Amino acid sequence: MTIIFRCNNCETINDIPNNHQYKLCKKCTKIITFEPGESIIVSDSEAESSVFLQSGKLSASEAEKFFNIADTHIQQISALIMAHGKKSGVLLNIQTKALPDTILSILRQSTTKTLDELILNCKMFEIPLSKIEQILIQLKKEGFVYQPKSWLILLT
Repeated sequence: MTIIFRCNNCETINDIPNNHQYKLCKKCTKIITFEPGESIIVSDSEAESSVFLQSGKLSASEAEKFFNIADTHIQQISALIMAHGKKSGVLLNIQTKALPDTILSILRQSTTKTLDELILNCKMFEIPLSKIEQILIQLKKEGFVYQPKSWLILLT
């Protein structure tokens, strides 16, 4: 099962497996999450998903169809969001003070290397999403991390 949703920043259509909440937008690289009313759940075999994903941005007719589908999926999406909200992080032993070093230490100690886990652990250190975005972009430019998938962050 996959969740298809629009980026809140640039309105690009993105997808994410249903066991993840956060990903970087494939166009604007902002950290985005799915929301009720702006997301739909599709099975991997559904033709609907490829129509929306290949469109990149929705035309007026595609947008109407998307939001009609989204209206029927609000309860499912809300349940998934609630399930993500109940996940707890693992207390890490981080000794650094600089934010990029803290994020690198979190990634080194991470078990799954997902963006979800990184954000959850960064929240324990009160690092806001905007700072995480900036630091991830910086770390990618400097060659410390890369993303094989938009919801995975791996060390080089």
